Amino acid sequence: MSHTQDGSELLTGPGAGGLLRSAVGNSGGVLHSWQLDHVDHRPGRSTKALYRTQVSWPELDGPQAPAREELFGASAHIGEREKNLYVAEQTLVMTDGDINVRVWRYPHDPWLPMLPLVCYPDIVGRTLHDLGASIGPDPSVPIAIDVVSYRPGRRAVLRASQGDHAVYLKVMQPHRSDEIVERHHRLLAAGVPVPEVIAHHNGLVVLAELPGRPLARAVIDEGVDACRAEDLVALLDRLPASMYSLSLRPPWTDSVDFYSGIVSSSVPSLGPRMDALVRSIRDGLAALEQRMDMRPHDVVHGDFYEAQVFVENGKVVGLLDIDTVGPGRRSDDLACLLAHLSVLADYGNAGRIDRATQERVEEAIRTWHEVFSDRVDPTELALRSAGVVLSLATGPHRQQEASWEAATEAIVRVAEEWVSQARGAESQRREAEAAKQAGSAPATGSRPIASAGPTGGRQVPPQHAAPHSAPPQHAPPQQQPAQRPAQQSAPSENTGPLPAQSLSPRPVQTTRPPAPQPSGDQSDTGDETPTQERRIDSILPD
Repeated sequence: MSHTQDGSELLTGPGAGGLLRSAVGNSGGVLHSWQLDHVDHRPGRSTKALYRTQVSWPELDGPQAPAREELFGASAHIGEREKNLYVAEQTLVMTDGDINVRVWRYPHDPWLPMLPLVCYPDIVGRTLHDLGASIGPDPSVPIAIDVVSYRPGRRAVLRASQGDHAVYLKVMQPHRSDEIVERHHRLLAAGVPVPEVIAHHNGLVVLAELPGRPLARAVIDEGVDACRAEDLVALLDRLPASMYSLSLRPPWTDSVDFYSGIVSSSVPSLGPRMDALVRSIRDGLAALEQRMDMRPHDVVHGDFYEAQVFVENGKVVGLLDIDTVGPGRRSDDLACLLAHLSVLADYGNAGRIDRATQERVEEAIRTWHEVFSDRVDPTELALRSAGVVLSLATGPHRQQEASWEAATEAIVRVAEEWVSQARGAESQRREAEAAKQAGSAPATGSRPIASAGPTGGRQVPPQHAAPHSAPPQHAPPQQQPAQRPAQQSAPSENTGPLPAQSLSPRPVQTTRPPAPQPSGDQSDTGDETPTQERRIDSILPD
């Protein structure tokens, strides 16, 4: 096996085919082709990967049966024990003494024991019934399963529907679910419009569907008319002070070295720009600490962006993914939204969204950014936005997007433009202070709104960007493929062939997933990293 520090070369290079061939062959299958679909890389520690494969099963389907699409996951660990492993029986472990690689067939993710019990239409109904939950009034109506997102070993989100009724199934590592449920209850009691918890068990949380539609969809269709910036701020202000006692939500900028390392590892040519970005963000925040109190005074959402907010008729009606609610700074939440939107707007420069859509998103950014800059310090808002954008730069490689190197560079450029905007905001603040001390009004008058920097070539000069100018604009990385749950049992490792049952194909009918769901826990447990997910196409084996 390849001797890398974290297994990344092994799981993303040609050697991955041999691992998959062994796993499939040990269960009586034949691997015809494979393609890397998703990578979670923690430099120097571990790597998890997801693969789309074409596999035939001669013993099951006959020698002439066509190959079918299958998802396989793999994890590589060096020098660190796998944490929170729940179901290892249906996995294959291979080792050369230095590196251990674990391979599994979706949905038998060894970290998500409930995934196999909710990913098949013929099983999910029984699972929900056993939990005392239901979807629609008529149990005879077939249940459709939409896979919204899947991060191997971390979480999966699925949508189960019967006719016009639907629930969301959030599958996570079992040790995390009780806390998530308790947070939902506390926020609902405080009047925050989060989804109601219908049932939960062993890492599965069943959530009611929110009204309205995601702001991510509304802002593309309606731009600034999707909702008012003041309502977005008011939604965050409704988070109850009682949740300030929860664990501190570290700002995204605390992890810029981590994100920079991932980007530099995947695109080495970007290394010098990564180093400069990290220095600029850290130096800028250090300078802010000299003139203002930077302690976490607010209760924050922790991963606040357009896919997390639901709107209806121009009003905010719902909030998703409250796993990271806790003490923090309001600028982090507002910066998270602006950063994601700035990536979305920049997609127009690569032809990934049309010009009309780009203009609508840009207008929303300009308008909302002006309101946000009156609520928090504009320099801090821009620096925090740069940090979030830098985190998103890890997405194209992780999600194996087409032309991911160019997509990564584009996101890095957006982060650089946010840093330039921070410099401009700070320069204007100093000019205003100097004018005030001189006893005259600032020459620039009220703070102007500049056009969005990273889109359409209309950029604000680094030393003259106004604090209220629209931040760099980018779109949130899409969500990742999803997989199914496995029942919990005591952890054990199979060092021999996988049981045929564990890899044998089983029909699954899923519909195309709804709007993407977010990700983003910054805990260092090996369970989460603050990076986004993207939706995957449904898997429909014959």
